[in-house]
Amino acid sequence: MSWFPSVILRPRAGTLIVLGGSALGGAAYRYTQPTSSSDTSLNPHAFTPYTLVKKQAVSSTSAIFTLRNRNGSPDPDSVKEGWKRSVWSVQIKQPQLQIARAYTPLPPAEAIQKGKREDPEDIRLLIRQEEGGEVSSYLHRLPEQSTIELRGPNTECELPHDIKQVIFLAGGTGIAPAMQVAQAMARRTDSKMHLLWANRRREECIGGISDETESNKIVHNRSAWWRSLLGLSQLAAEQTLVDNHSAQGKGVIVQELDALKERSRAHTKGLEVHYYVDVEKRFIKPVDVARRLGLDAPEEKGSKVILVSGPEGFIEHWAGKKLWVGGREVQGPLGGVLGRMDLKGWRVFKL
Repeated sequence: MSWFPSVILRPRAGTLIVLGGSALGGAAYRYTQPTSSSDTSLNPHAFTPYTLVKKQAVSSTSAIFTLRNRNGSPDPDSVKEGWKRSVWSVQIKQPQLQIARAYTPLPPAEAIQKGKREDPEDIRLLIRQEEGGEVSSYLHRLPEQSTIELRGPNTECELPHDIKQVIFLAGGTGIAPAMQVAQAMARRTDSKMHLLWANRRREECIGGISDETESNKIVHNRSAWWRSLLGLSQLAAEQTLVDNHSAQGKGVIVQELDALKERSRAHTKGLEVHYYVDVEKRFIKPVDVARRLGLDAPEEKGSKVILVSGPEGFIEHWAGKKLWVGGREVQGPLGGVLGRMDLKGWRVFKL
């Protein structure tokens, strides 16, 4: 029924033993065979050495790691094609513990800003240092110019050629695959994407203002005289958030999301980004999804997709658990909040 593959991760027999974890959040594996290769380009069969050329702090617990092929080899065609129409990941090796973990690359900064890619050897990864996380802790301890070994790309899902609408629910570092999709959707004429991004703390998305909240700023400024009469407390609360966050500088991820929005305006119906922060008591609610389904709008041609990415608990809450079958991770039945909603023509995929 679905054009998405049922398998997210495809470990090869005898090569990796799955230890557990989330597909895009960073599944962990133990590797058991030699991984040397004469191929100096990124490939799915062997680990390739990359140099950590930059580590840019995003928050107190996360950073963007910029990795460059140590031999200057160009990306394989699979990577170049992946940027156009799929969500893909790479595996990073932790040599001391003999395990690897999957991470989703961010779109190249040049592609976000200019619509083209100038440094094909660079791979950027948003990595949060998880408490008790062997691979993430190892990576955050590394200084710049360290060697990090990668293997991939691993295709998580391919976007259909006729895709027109996307609702993306992202939790935490699940923003990385969301940005991959946004970058690919910018190539799709007349497409529309709604991105709902939830974080525990504001430091992960400093300066981020939801598009609808930004629009409400105009309403607030033009209608202050009657706002108090009608008691529009929600609008007042949103305006306070706008005022507070407008005074802050924007974080790097927020800046790149703004650039993706600007780029999408050229050929599409736009990218809308909505920010939710737990400590501010702002959570993604079913109504936030329902209002973007457009069930009352005239039927349009093209596929409509809801993608969910983030920690396991986030994915399970919204779409139900993924399952392991025969050593492979599969979608499992649709459950959670989305499983109880009338989606009428929308398909759901768990990343």
